[in-house]
Amino acid sequence: MDALIASLPLIVLLVGLPVLMKPAVKVAPVAWLLTILVAVFYFGFPMQVTLLAALQGALTGLFPIMYIPFGAIVIYNVLKSSGWMGKLQNAMSSLTSDRRAQALLIGYGFSAFLEGICGFGSPVAIPASILVGLGYNPMMAALVCLVANTGPVPFGSLAIPTSTLALTTGLDFMKLSQMSGRIMPIMAFIMTFATVYVMSGVKGMKGVMPAILITGLSFSIVQFIVCNTIGSTLATILGSLACIALLAVYLYNRKSNEAVWVFPGETAPVESGTKNLNFKELGLSWLPYILLTLLILAVNLPSTAPVFSGKAPGFEWLMIKFEIYNPAKLYAFSWLQSPGTVMMIAGLIAFRFMGIRFNEFSTQFQVTLKQMMPAFITVACILSISEVMNMALPIIDPKSKMIVWANAAGVAQKSMIATMAQSLVDTVNQQLMPVFSPLIGALGVFITGSNTSANALFGNLQKLTAHGMGLSDILLATGGNVGASAGKMISPQSIVIAATAVGLMGEEGLIMRRTIKFAIPYALFLGLLVWMYAFVFPGLIP
Repeated sequence: MDALIASLPLIVLLVGLPVLMKPAVKVAPVAWLLTILVAVFYFGFPMQVTLLAALQGALTGLFPIMYIPFGAIVIYNVLKSSGWMGKLQNAMSSLTSDRRAQALLIGYGFSAFLEGICGFGSPVAIPASILVGLGYNPMMAALVCLVANTGPVPFGSLAIPTSTLALTTGLDFMKLSQMSGRIMPIMAFIMTFATVYVMSGVKGMKGVMPAILITGLSFSIVQFIVCNTIGSTLATILGSLACIALLAVYLYNRKSNEAVWVFPGETAPVESGTKNLNFKELGLSWLPYILLTLLILAVNLPSTAPVFSGKAPGFEWLMIKFEIYNPAKLYAFSWLQSPGTVMMIAGLIAFRFMGIRFNEFSTQFQVTLKQMMPAFITVACILSISEVMNMALPIIDPKSKMIVWANAAGVAQKSMIATMAQSLVDTVNQQLMPVFSPLIGALGVFITGSNTSANALFGNLQKLTAHGMGLSDILLATGGNVGASAGKMISPQSIVIAATAVGLMGEEGLIMRRTIKFAIPYALFLGLLVWMYAFVFPGLIP
Protein backbone atom coordinates (compact mmCIF):
# COMPACT_ATOMS: atom_id res chain seq x y z
CA MET A 1 0.00 0.00 0.00
CA ASP A 2 2.83 2.43 0.85
CA ALA A 3 4.42 1.91 -2.56
CA LEU A 4 1.09 2.48 -4.32
CA ILE A 5 0.46 5.72 -2.44
CA ALA A 6 4.03 6.88 -3.15
CA SER A 7 3.55 6.27 -6.86
CA LEU A 8 0.35 8.35 -7.14
CA PRO A 9 2.13 11.46 -8.58
CA LEU A 10 3.69 9.29 -11.29
CA ILE A 11 0.32 7.72 -12.05
CA VAL A 12 -1.13 11.21 -12.49
CA LEU A 13 1.59 12.02 -15.04
CA LEU A 14 1.12 8.72 -16.89
CA VAL A 15 -2.65 9.06 -17.03
CA GLY A 16 -2.85 12.81 -17.56
CA LEU A 17 -0.41 13.03 -20.48
CA PRO A 18 -0.72 10.01 -22.82
CA VAL A 19 -4.21 8.81 -21.75
CA LEU A 20 -6.24 11.97 -21.10
CA MET A 21 -4.06 14.01 -23.50
CA LYS A 22 -3.97 17.02 -21.20
CA PRO A 23 -1.24 19.67 -21.60
CA ALA A 24 1.80 19.05 -19.40
CA VAL A 25 1.55 22.58 -17.98
CA LYS A 26 -1.81 21.55 -16.46
CA VAL A 27 -0.96 17.98 -15.43
CA ALA A 28 2.41 18.69 -13.76
CA PRO A 29 1.08 21.18 -11.14
CA VAL A 30 -1.64 18.66 -10.17
CA ALA A 31 0.98 15.93 -9.74
CA TRP A 32 3.14 18.41 -7.78
CA LEU A 33 0.33 19.27 -5.35
CA LEU A 34 -0.47 15.60 -4.87
CA THR A 35 3.21 14.91 -4.10
CA ILE A 36 3.23 17.54 -1.35
CA LEU A 37 0.00 16.23 0.18
CA VAL A 38 1.14 12.60 0.11
CA ALA A 39 4.58 13.45 1.56
CA VAL A 40 3.12 15.49 4.44
CA PHE A 41 -0.14 13.78 5.34
CA TYR A 42 0.60 10.14 4.50
CA PHE A 43 4.34 9.72 4.99
CA GLY A 44 4.63 12.28 7.77
CA PHE A 45 7.31 14.59 6.39
CA PRO A 46 7.24 18.05 8.03
CA MET A 47 5.51 20.65 5.89
CA GLN A 48 8.39 23.14 6.07
CA VAL A 49 11.15 20.78 4.91
CA THR A 50 8.85 19.36 2.24
CA LEU A 51 8.21 22.80 0.76
CA LEU A 52 11.91 23.70 0.96
CA ALA A 53 12.83 20.49 -0.87
CA ALA A 54 10.18 21.32 -3.45
CA LEU A 55 11.73 24.78 -3.86
CA GLN A 56 15.20 23.30 -4.48
CA GLY A 57 13.82 20.92 -7.07
CA ALA A 58 12.01 23.73 -8.86
CA LEU A 59 15.16 25.89 -8.95
CA THR A 60 17.15 22.95 -10.32
CA GLY A 61 14.50 22.45 -13.00
CA LEU A 62 14.96 26.05 -14.13
CA PHE A 63 18.72 26.42 -13.59
CA PRO A 64 20.56 24.56 -14.98
CA ILE A 65 18.10 22.22 -16.73
CA MET A 66 15.66 24.46 -18.65
CA TYR A 67 18.30 27.16 -19.03
CA ILE A 68 20.12 24.87 -21.49
CA PRO A 69 17.34 24.48 -24.09
CA PHE A 70 16.41 28.12 -23.49
CA GLY A 71 19.82 29.23 -24.80
CA ALA A 72 19.52 26.83 -27.73
CA ILE A 73 16.06 28.05 -28.72
CA VAL A 74 17.05 31.73 -28.40
CA ILE A 75 19.78 31.14 -30.99
CA TYR A 76 17.43 29.14 -33.20
CA ASN A 77 14.83 31.93 -33.09
CA VAL A 78 17.47 34.52 -34.05
CA LEU A 79 18.63 32.38 -36.98
CA LYS A 80 15.04 31.89 -38.08
CA SER A 81 14.00 35.55 -37.84
CA SER A 82 17.17 36.75 -39.59
CA GLY A 83 16.80 34.34 -42.50
CA TRP A 84 19.86 32.25 -41.71
CA MET A 85 17.81 29.18 -40.84
CA GLY A 86 16.44 29.36 -44.38
CA LYS A 87 20.00 29.46 -45.72
CA LEU A 88 20.84 26.45 -43.57
CA GLN A 89 17.81 24.70 -45.04
CA ASN A 90 18.96 25.47 -48.56
CA ALA A 91 22.49 24.24 -47.83
CA MET A 92 21.26 21.00 -46.27
CA SER A 93 18.83 20.49 -49.15
CA SER A 94 21.76 20.86 -51.53
CA LEU A 95 23.52 18.04 -49.70
CA THR A 96 20.39 15.89 -49.73
CA SER A 97 16.67 16.47 -50.20
CA ASP A 98 15.85 13.04 -48.87
CA ARG A 99 13.98 13.47 -45.59
CA ARG A 100 15.27 10.14 -44.25
CA ALA A 101 18.89 11.11 -44.84
CA GLN A 102 18.29 14.49 -43.18
CA ALA A 103 16.87 12.69 -40.15
CA LEU A 104 19.95 10.46 -39.95
CA LEU A 105 22.37 13.36 -40.34
CA ILE A 106 20.69 15.82 -37.97
CA GLY A 107 18.22 13.87 -35.83
CA TYR A 108 20.68 11.03 -35.18
CA GLY A 109 24.26 12.16 -35.85
CA PHE A 110 24.15 15.83 -34.80
CA SER A 111 21.85 15.01 -31.88
CA ALA A 112 24.36 12.41 -30.66
CA PHE A 113 27.15 14.97 -30.92
CA LEU A 114 25.19 17.47 -28.83
CA GLU A 115 24.46 14.72 -26.31
CA GLY A 116 28.16 14.08 -26.02
CA ILE A 117 29.14 17.68 -25.33
CA CYS A 118 26.04 19.23 -23.70
CA GLY A 119 23.42 16.66 -22.79
CA PHE A 120 20.23 17.62 -20.95
CA GLY A 121 17.70 19.14 -23.38
CA SER A 122 19.98 20.39 -26.16
CA PRO A 123 20.19 17.09 -28.16
CA VAL A 124 16.43 17.26 -28.64
CA ALA A 125 15.80 21.02 -28.74
CA ILE A 126 18.44 22.03 -31.30
CA PRO A 127 18.09 19.21 -33.90
CA ALA A 128 14.30 19.28 -33.68
CA SER A 129 14.35 23.03 -34.30
CA ILE A 130 16.64 22.57 -37.31
CA LEU A 131 14.43 19.82 -38.76
CA VAL A 132 11.39 22.08 -38.48
CA GLY A 133 13.42 24.75 -40.25
CA LEU A 134 14.11 22.26 -43.02
CA GLY A 135 10.38 21.79 -43.51
CA TYR A 136 9.56 18.86 -41.22
CA ASN A 137 6.15 18.62 -39.62
CA PRO A 138 6.71 19.69 -35.97
CA MET A 139 5.33 16.43 -34.58
CA MET A 140 7.58 14.37 -36.86
CA ALA A 141 10.63 16.45 -35.94
CA ALA A 142 9.96 15.87 -32.24
CA LEU A 143 9.41 12.11 -32.70
CA VAL A 144 12.54 11.64 -34.81
CA CYS A 145 14.77 13.37 -32.26
CA LEU A 146 13.25 11.64 -29.22
CA VAL A 147 13.60 8.20 -30.82
CA ALA A 148 17.08 8.86 -32.21
CA ASN A 149 18.47 10.30 -28.97
CA THR A 150 18.85 6.99 -27.14
CA GLY A 151 22.16 5.31 -27.98
CA PRO A 152 24.34 8.21 -26.78
CA VAL A 153 22.48 8.89 -23.50
CA PRO A 154 24.61 6.97 -20.92
CA PHE A 155 27.69 8.75 -22.29
CA GLY A 156 26.20 12.23 -22.57
CA SER A 157 27.95 15.37 -21.31
CA LEU A 158 31.35 13.66 -21.38
CA ALA A 159 29.87 10.50 -19.78
CA ILE A 160 28.62 12.27 -16.64
CA PRO A 161 25.85 9.65 -16.11
CA THR A 162 28.37 6.79 -16.07
CA SER A 163 30.89 8.66 -13.91
CA THR A 164 28.10 9.60 -11.48
CA LEU A 165 27.13 5.93 -11.28
CA ALA A 166 30.73 5.06 -10.42
CA LEU A 167 30.90 7.76 -7.74
CA THR A 168 27.59 6.93 -6.06
CA THR A 169 28.13 3.15 -6.05
CA GLY A 170 31.90 2.96 -5.58
CA LEU A 171 32.12 0.66 -8.61
CA ASP A 172 34.97 0.86 -11.10
CA PHE A 173 34.37 3.48 -13.81
CA MET A 174 36.27 1.56 -16.48
CA LYS A 175 34.30 -1.63 -15.85
CA LEU A 176 31.03 0.29 -16.00
CA SER A 177 32.20 1.90 -19.24
CA GLN A 178 33.09 -1.48 -20.73
CA MET A 179 29.81 -3.11 -19.73
CA SER A 180 27.80 -0.15 -21.02
CA GLY A 181 29.90 -0.29 -24.20
CA ARG A 182 28.89 -3.91 -24.71
CA ILE A 183 25.19 -3.10 -24.63
CA MET A 184 24.59 0.40 -25.98
CA PRO A 185 26.31 -0.04 -29.40
CA ILE A 186 23.79 -2.80 -30.13
CA MET A 187 20.90 -0.52 -29.18
CA ALA A 188 22.39 2.47 -31.02
CA PHE A 189 22.63 0.41 -34.21
CA ILE A 190 19.01 -0.76 -33.90
CA MET A 191 17.77 2.77 -33.25
CA THR A 192 19.32 3.95 -36.50
CA PHE A 193 16.68 1.86 -38.27
CA ALA A 194 14.00 3.12 -35.85
CA THR A 195 14.90 6.73 -36.71
CA VAL A 196 13.88 6.12 -40.31
CA TYR A 197 11.04 3.73 -39.48
CA VAL A 198 9.26 6.35 -37.36
CA MET A 199 8.96 8.58 -40.44
CA SER A 200 8.57 6.22 -43.39
CA GLY A 201 7.81 2.70 -42.16
CA VAL A 202 9.46 -0.46 -43.44
CA LYS A 203 9.02 0.45 -47.11
CA GLY A 204 10.81 3.74 -46.66
CA MET A 205 13.78 2.04 -44.99
CA LYS A 206 14.60 0.06 -48.12
CA GLY A 207 15.49 3.06 -50.22
CA VAL A 208 18.02 4.46 -47.75
CA MET A 209 19.65 1.29 -46.42
CA PRO A 210 23.25 2.30 -47.28
CA ALA A 211 22.87 5.56 -45.32
CA ILE A 212 21.31 3.67 -42.37
CA LEU A 213 24.16 1.17 -42.29
CA ILE A 214 26.85 3.86 -42.59
CA THR A 215 25.26 5.87 -39.79
CA GLY A 216 24.61 2.96 -37.44
CA LEU A 217 27.82 1.02 -37.98
CA SER A 218 30.16 4.02 -37.79
CA PHE A 219 28.63 5.30 -34.57
CA SER A 220 28.26 1.90 -32.89
CA ILE A 221 31.70 0.55 -33.78
CA VAL A 222 33.50 3.68 -32.58
CA GLN A 223 31.38 3.77 -29.41
CA PHE A 224 32.21 0.12 -28.70
CA ILE A 225 35.95 0.57 -29.26
CA VAL A 226 36.24 3.74 -27.18
CA CYS A 227 34.20 2.39 -24.25
CA ASN A 228 36.21 -0.80 -24.09
CA THR A 229 39.67 0.72 -24.50
CA ILE A 230 39.91 4.23 -23.02
CA GLY A 231 36.60 4.56 -21.17
CA SER A 232 33.29 6.17 -22.05
CA THR A 233 34.16 9.86 -21.62
CA LEU A 234 34.60 10.54 -25.34
CA ALA A 235 32.55 7.61 -26.67
CA THR A 236 29.60 9.63 -27.90
CA ILE A 237 31.63 12.59 -29.18
CA LEU A 238 33.99 10.44 -31.26
CA GLY A 239 31.22 8.13 -32.42
CA SER A 240 29.02 11.00 -33.58
CA LEU A 241 31.88 12.75 -35.38
CA ALA A 242 32.66 9.55 -37.29
CA CYS A 243 28.97 9.11 -38.06
CA ILE A 244 28.44 12.69 -39.31
CA ALA A 245 31.64 12.75 -41.37
CA LEU A 246 31.11 9.41 -43.13
CA LEU A 247 27.43 10.04 -43.77
CA ALA A 248 28.09 13.54 -45.16
CA VAL A 249 30.80 12.19 -47.49
CA TYR A 250 28.45 9.44 -48.68
CA LEU A 251 25.59 11.87 -49.32
CA TYR A 252 27.86 14.35 -51.09
CA ASN A 253 29.27 11.71 -53.43
CA ARG A 254 26.10 9.72 -53.94
CA LYS A 255 25.06 9.58 -57.58
CA SER A 256 21.45 8.80 -58.15
CA ASN A 257 18.81 9.93 -60.63
CA GLU A 258 15.98 8.43 -58.60
CA ALA A 259 13.41 10.64 -56.88
CA VAL A 260 14.22 11.13 -53.20
CA TRP A 261 11.80 10.29 -50.39
CA VAL A 262 9.76 13.19 -49.03
CA PHE A 263 6.70 13.50 -46.84
CA PRO A 264 3.22 12.99 -48.33
CA GLY A 265 2.08 16.18 -50.02
CA GLU A 266 5.61 17.41 -50.79
CA THR A 267 7.06 17.60 -54.27
CA ALA A 268 9.75 14.97 -54.66
CA PRO A 269 12.81 16.39 -56.45
CA VAL A 270 15.29 14.26 -58.38
CA GLU A 271 18.82 14.30 -57.02
CA SER A 272 21.73 14.23 -59.40
CA GLY A 273 25.30 13.43 -58.56
CA THR A 274 26.24 17.11 -58.62
CA LYS A 275 25.87 19.00 -55.35
CA ASN A 276 25.60 22.77 -55.63
CA LEU A 277 26.79 23.58 -52.14
CA ASN A 278 27.61 27.11 -51.08
CA PHE A 279 30.31 26.19 -48.56
CA LYS A 280 30.65 29.72 -47.21
CA GLU A 281 26.92 29.96 -46.55
CA LEU A 282 26.88 26.46 -45.10
CA GLY A 283 29.81 27.24 -42.79
CA LEU A 284 28.32 30.52 -41.57
CA SER A 285 24.88 29.00 -40.95
CA TRP A 286 26.50 26.31 -38.78
CA LEU A 287 28.93 28.75 -37.12
CA PRO A 288 26.96 29.12 -33.85
CA TYR A 289 26.97 25.34 -33.40
CA ILE A 290 30.62 24.99 -34.39
CA LEU A 291 31.57 27.64 -31.83
CA LEU A 292 29.32 25.95 -29.27
CA THR A 293 31.30 22.75 -29.73
CA LEU A 294 34.67 24.46 -29.35
CA LEU A 295 33.61 26.51 -26.33
CA ILE A 296 31.99 23.55 -24.55
CA LEU A 297 35.18 21.56 -24.94
CA ALA A 298 37.27 24.57 -23.86
CA VAL A 299 35.41 25.07 -20.58
CA ASN A 300 35.44 21.35 -19.75
CA LEU A 301 39.14 20.57 -20.16
CA PRO A 302 40.80 19.15 -17.03
CA SER A 303 42.77 22.37 -16.64
CA THR A 304 39.85 24.76 -17.24
CA ALA A 305 36.83 22.95 -15.79
CA PRO A 306 37.63 23.84 -12.13
CA VAL A 307 37.86 27.53 -13.10
CA PHE A 308 34.67 27.79 -15.14
CA SER A 309 32.73 25.61 -12.70
CA GLY A 310 33.65 27.95 -9.86
CA LYS A 311 35.59 25.34 -7.90
CA ALA A 312 39.06 26.88 -8.27
CA PRO A 313 40.26 29.36 -5.59
CA GLY A 314 39.42 32.92 -6.59
CA PHE A 315 36.71 31.86 -9.06
CA GLU A 316 33.99 30.88 -6.60
CA TRP A 317 31.82 33.70 -7.98
CA LEU A 318 31.27 31.62 -11.11
CA MET A 319 29.14 29.21 -9.08
CA ILE A 320 25.87 30.16 -7.43
CA LYS A 321 25.76 27.93 -4.37
CA PHE A 322 23.70 27.98 -1.19
CA GLU A 323 21.80 25.77 1.24
CA ILE A 324 18.03 25.50 1.00
CA TYR A 325 17.10 22.52 3.17
CA ASN A 326 19.94 20.01 3.18
CA PRO A 327 23.54 20.98 4.09
CA ALA A 328 24.72 17.76 2.43
CA LYS A 329 22.97 18.67 -0.82
CA LEU A 330 23.52 22.32 -1.61
CA TYR A 331 21.88 23.99 -4.56
CA ALA A 332 24.62 24.81 -7.10
CA PHE A 333 24.61 26.38 -10.55
CA SER A 334 27.81 27.04 -12.54
CA TRP A 335 26.30 29.75 -14.69
CA LEU A 336 29.25 30.47 -17.01
CA GLN A 337 30.04 26.80 -17.69
CA SER A 338 26.39 26.01 -18.43
CA PRO A 339 25.72 25.04 -22.08
CA GLY A 340 22.88 27.58 -21.97
CA THR A 341 25.33 30.44 -21.40
CA VAL A 342 27.91 28.96 -23.77
CA MET A 343 25.27 28.62 -26.51
CA MET A 344 24.33 32.30 -26.24
CA ILE A 345 27.98 33.40 -26.16
CA ALA A 346 28.68 31.27 -29.23
CA GLY A 347 25.70 32.83 -30.94
CA LEU A 348 26.69 36.40 -30.14
CA ILE A 349 30.19 35.80 -31.51
CA ALA A 350 28.84 34.13 -34.65
CA PHE A 351 26.27 36.86 -35.24
CA ARG A 352 29.03 39.43 -35.79
CA PHE A 353 30.26 37.41 -38.77
CA MET A 354 26.74 36.75 -40.00
CA GLY A 355 25.64 40.37 -40.01
CA ILE A 356 23.01 39.92 -37.28
CA ARG A 357 22.51 42.89 -34.98
CA PHE A 358 22.36 42.63 -31.20
CA ASN A 359 18.84 44.12 -31.24
CA GLU A 360 17.64 40.99 -32.99
CA PHE A 361 19.14 38.84 -30.24
CA SER A 362 17.50 41.00 -27.57
CA THR A 363 14.12 40.77 -29.26
CA GLN A 364 14.25 37.01 -29.68
CA PHE A 365 15.45 36.58 -26.09
CA GLN A 366 12.17 38.13 -24.92
CA VAL A 367 10.14 36.17 -27.47
CA THR A 368 11.72 32.89 -26.33
CA LEU A 369 11.16 33.71 -22.66
CA LYS A 370 7.44 34.11 -23.31
CA GLN A 371 7.36 31.08 -25.63
CA MET A 372 8.94 28.78 -23.05
CA MET A 373 7.02 29.89 -19.96
CA PRO A 374 4.72 26.81 -19.98
CA ALA A 375 7.81 24.57 -20.26
CA PHE A 376 9.47 26.40 -17.35
CA ILE A 377 6.42 25.76 -15.16
CA THR A 378 6.17 22.11 -16.18
CA VAL A 379 9.81 21.15 -15.67
CA ALA A 380 10.02 23.09 -12.41
CA CYS A 381 7.08 21.03 -11.14
CA ILE A 382 8.59 17.74 -12.33
CA LEU A 383 11.98 18.35 -10.70
CA SER A 384 10.23 19.59 -7.59
CA ILE A 385 8.30 16.29 -7.47
CA SER A 386 11.57 14.39 -7.88
CA GLU A 387 13.29 16.24 -5.03
CA VAL A 388 10.40 15.64 -2.61
CA MET A 389 10.08 11.97 -3.56
CA ASN A 390 13.80 11.46 -2.95
CA MET A 391 13.82 13.17 0.45
CA ALA A 392 14.55 10.97 3.47
CA LEU A 393 14.74 11.79 7.18
CA PRO A 394 16.61 12.54 9.32
CA ILE A 395 18.71 15.09 7.44
CA ILE A 396 22.08 15.47 9.15
CA ASP A 397 24.67 18.22 8.74
CA PRO A 398 27.83 16.40 7.60
CA LYS A 399 30.06 18.94 9.36
CA SER A 400 28.46 19.30 12.78
CA LYS A 401 26.81 15.83 12.74
CA MET A 402 23.71 17.53 14.12
CA ILE A 403 20.20 16.65 12.98
CA VAL A 404 18.79 19.44 10.82
CA TRP A 405 15.39 17.94 10.06
CA ALA A 406 13.50 14.98 11.57
CA ASN A 407 9.89 13.86 11.68
CA ALA A 408 7.68 14.29 14.72
CA ALA A 409 8.33 10.75 15.97
CA GLY A 410 12.08 11.22 15.74
CA VAL A 411 12.56 8.00 13.76
CA ALA A 412 14.14 7.39 10.39
CA GLN A 413 11.85 7.95 7.42
CA LYS A 414 12.87 6.49 4.06
CA SER A 415 12.04 8.33 0.87
CA MET A 416 8.96 7.73 -1.25
CA ILE A 417 11.23 6.48 -4.03
CA ALA A 418 12.96 4.03 -1.69
CA THR A 419 9.54 2.76 -0.61
CA MET A 420 8.59 2.10 -4.22
CA ALA A 421 11.94 0.51 -5.03
CA GLN A 422 11.89 -1.79 -2.01
CA SER A 423 8.44 -3.04 -2.94
CA LEU A 424 9.68 -3.83 -6.44
CA VAL A 425 12.76 -5.67 -5.19
CA ASP A 426 10.70 -7.74 -2.75
CA THR A 427 8.56 -9.10 -5.57
CA VAL A 428 11.30 -9.92 -8.11
CA ASN A 429 13.38 -13.12 -8.10
CA GLN A 430 16.96 -13.61 -9.28
CA GLN A 431 16.03 -14.81 -12.75
CA LEU A 432 13.88 -11.78 -13.48
CA MET A 433 15.96 -9.08 -11.84
CA PRO A 434 18.29 -8.58 -14.86
CA VAL A 435 15.19 -7.96 -16.99
CA PHE A 436 13.83 -5.45 -14.48
CA SER A 437 17.16 -3.67 -14.07
CA PRO A 438 16.79 -1.50 -17.22
CA LEU A 439 13.15 -0.83 -16.32
CA ILE A 440 14.26 0.65 -13.00
CA GLY A 441 16.67 2.92 -14.87
CA ALA A 442 13.89 3.95 -17.24
CA LEU A 443 11.64 4.74 -14.26
CA GLY A 444 14.39 6.89 -12.77
CA VAL A 445 14.64 8.97 -15.92
CA PHE A 446 10.88 9.22 -16.22
CA ILE A 447 10.84 10.72 -12.72
CA THR A 448 13.88 12.99 -12.96
CA GLY A 449 14.35 13.55 -16.71
CA SER A 450 18.07 12.83 -16.34
CA ASN A 451 20.21 9.69 -16.70
CA THR A 452 22.63 11.24 -14.22
CA SER A 453 19.91 11.76 -11.63
CA ALA A 454 18.47 8.30 -12.27
CA ASN A 455 21.87 6.73 -11.59
CA ALA A 456 22.24 8.75 -8.41
CA LEU A 457 18.73 7.66 -7.43
CA PHE A 458 18.82 3.94 -8.15
CA GLY A 459 22.53 3.10 -8.61
CA ASN A 460 23.05 1.76 -5.10
CA LEU A 461 19.73 -0.05 -5.22
CA GLN A 462 20.98 -2.01 -8.24
CA LYS A 463 24.31 -2.71 -6.57
CA LEU A 464 22.83 -3.92 -3.26
CA THR A 465 20.20 -5.99 -5.03
CA ALA A 466 22.93 -7.67 -7.06
CA HIS A 467 24.85 -8.52 -3.89
CA GLY A 468 21.74 -9.96 -2.23
CA MET A 469 20.89 -12.10 -5.26
CA GLY A 470 24.38 -13.26 -6.15
CA LEU A 471 24.45 -11.34 -9.43
CA SER A 472 27.13 -9.06 -10.89
CA ASP A 473 26.91 -5.55 -9.42
CA ILE A 474 28.64 -4.18 -12.55
CA LEU A 475 25.96 -5.77 -14.74
CA LEU A 476 22.91 -4.62 -12.77
CA ALA A 477 24.27 -1.11 -12.25
CA THR A 478 24.94 -0.95 -15.98
CA GLY A 479 21.43 -2.27 -16.63
CA GLY A 480 20.02 0.80 -14.94
CA ASN A 481 22.50 3.05 -16.73
CA VAL A 482 21.53 1.83 -20.19
CA GLY A 483 17.85 1.46 -19.31
CA ALA A 484 17.75 5.18 -18.67
CA SER A 485 17.89 5.71 -22.43
CA ALA A 486 14.46 4.09 -22.73
CA GLY A 487 13.06 6.49 -20.16
CA LYS A 488 14.41 9.43 -22.15
CA MET A 489 11.87 8.80 -24.90
CA ILE A 490 8.92 9.18 -22.54
CA SER A 491 10.33 11.46 -19.86
CA PRO A 492 7.93 14.39 -19.36
CA GLN A 493 10.93 16.72 -19.19
CA SER A 494 12.29 15.54 -22.57
CA ILE A 495 8.87 15.67 -24.17
CA VAL A 496 8.18 19.18 -22.87
CA ILE A 497 11.54 20.36 -24.26
CA ALA A 498 10.80 18.74 -27.62
CA ALA A 499 7.30 20.22 -27.72
CA THR A 500 8.62 23.66 -26.87
CA ALA A 501 11.37 23.48 -29.49
CA VAL A 502 8.97 22.68 -32.32
CA GLY A 503 6.04 24.80 -31.16
CA LEU A 504 3.72 22.03 -29.92
CA MET A 505 3.13 23.18 -26.34
CA GLY A 506 0.00 21.50 -25.06
CA GLU A 507 0.50 18.45 -27.30
CA GLU A 508 2.87 16.64 -24.93
CA GLY A 509 0.39 13.81 -24.35
CA LEU A 510 0.18 13.02 -28.05
CA ILE A 511 3.97 13.01 -28.34
CA MET A 512 4.26 10.64 -25.35
CA ARG A 513 1.61 8.35 -26.83
CA ARG A 514 3.67 8.11 -30.03
CA THR A 515 7.05 7.57 -28.33
CA ILE A 516 5.87 5.04 -25.74
CA LYS A 517 5.29 2.55 -28.57
CA PHE A 518 9.06 2.59 -29.13
CA ALA A 519 10.12 2.90 -25.48
CA ILE A 520 8.38 -0.28 -24.26
CA PRO A 521 9.90 -2.76 -26.77
CA TYR A 522 13.23 -0.93 -26.47
CA ALA A 523 13.28 -1.41 -22.69
CA LEU A 524 12.19 -5.05 -22.93
CA PHE A 525 14.91 -5.84 -25.48
CA LEU A 526 17.44 -4.18 -23.19
CA GLY A 527 16.20 -6.41 -20.38
CA LEU A 528 16.72 -9.45 -22.59
CA LEU A 529 20.30 -8.36 -23.34
CA VAL A 530 21.09 -7.86 -19.64
CA TRP A 531 19.55 -11.27 -18.85
CA MET A 532 21.69 -12.93 -21.53
CA TYR A 533 24.84 -11.39 -20.12
CA ALA A 534 23.84 -12.60 -16.65
CA PHE A 535 23.00 -16.22 -17.49
CA VAL A 536 24.20 -17.01 -21.04
CA PHE A 537 27.40 -14.98 -21.51
CA PRO A 538 28.61 -14.18 -17.97
CA GLY A 539 32.21 -14.36 -19.17
CA LEU A 540 31.67 -11.12 -21.10
CA ILE A 541 30.99 -9.16 -17.92
CA PRO A 542 34.12 -7.14 -16.93
